Amino acid sequence: MTRFLPLLALLLTASLAHAQHVPVTTASDAARDHYALALTQVSYVDFDAARAHLDAAIEADPQFALAHIYRAWLSPAAEGAEHLRHAQAARVSDAERQMVEAYAAHHDGDHDREIEIMRALHEEHPDDGDVATWLGNEFYFNDRYDEAAAVLRRALEADPSNAGALNMLGYTLKEAGDADGAERVFLEHIRVAPDEGNPYDSYGEFLLDEGRLDEAEVQFTKALARDPDLTASADHLVRIAMERSDLRFEQAVAGGDADAIAALYTENAMVMPPGAPPVQGRDAIRDHFAGVLAAGIDGLDVQTAEVARFGNTAIRRSDIVLSAGGQVVDRAKALEVWRLVGGEWLYARDMYSSNGEAATADAN
Repeated sequence: MTRFLPLLALLLTASLAHAQHVPVTTASDAARDHYALALTQVSYVDFDAARAHLDAAIEADPQFALAHIYRAWLSPAAEGAEHLRHAQAARVSDAERQMVEAYAAHHDGDHDREIEIMRALHEEHPDDGDVATWLGNEFYFNDRYDEAAAVLRRALEADPSNAGALNMLGYTLKEAGDADGAERVFLEHIRVAPDEGNPYDSYGEFLLDEGRLDEAEVQFTKALARDPDLTASADHLVRIAMERSDLRFEQAVAGGDADAIAALYTENAMVMPPGAPPVQGRDAIRDHFAGVLAAGIDGLDVQTAEVARFGNTAIRRSDIVLSAGGQVVDRAKALEVWRLVGGEWLYARDMYSSNGEAATADAN
């Protein structure tokens, strides 16, 4: 009898390990395979590929509850509600039923209930990386970064190659203010998935927010080399071009150089300042900013708020701080249209206005 104990122990260990994962109920092996591939693509943020695999899984097994739930995540609200109804009607395990209920709570906007369900499910199935990543995401998007990090680290203990958990942990640490920790995680994400575009895009976004523009550009270029359809990386490259222009703008203001400012605009650009008619053309724009500089403005700080690209045109919203003699004199916002001209992104339209805030702090 003793000679069989090691085998029995192995079988029991395997059974217990399997029990740590939520069962996947489907009568179709093909559906199961497509579902697994879909979750891999979700972890790489390739949602189009994930949708295709989930659609194939549902075609192979229309009663596949978890496939419907993940397809609901990747669908507009009305279509997601239809997938939710299919999942609710399916016969599944108790754990799968909890996932269906959690998504229903999410769909209804009850994130506290969703977290409550997924936290209990995570305790029952601590080695299920998909459950942990789901819960970590919810903690993250509800600004509960310490809890998100704890759950995601636990998922990575069970599976160090969990790309989705690595990606979300990197963003979690970044938002929590642990830049060094975030950078280590983003680099590990690249090591785990070197052939995917998203790890490079995520690391590039981290570098961009850190102001490391040259390094960020390298990462976004690598991302696009692996996935030419990764529009986020292409948009980030536009933002890098804009922020390099911001640096030249800031240097020109500090140096009192209105000609250098005007060179950042297209030949027929228009500036729409507050309380004054628009000025159009580089000469008029140079004269406008010469007047601003003559009024004593010698410091400018521009921060990108959001960017949207449409081919060779892009729109940006930015926040601005103006200073004179080291003292903040105004805080403003701008809405800008940029054009790609001869390989360079230039202002085509620039509308800015004061926030009406009194100077209260020294310029940095």
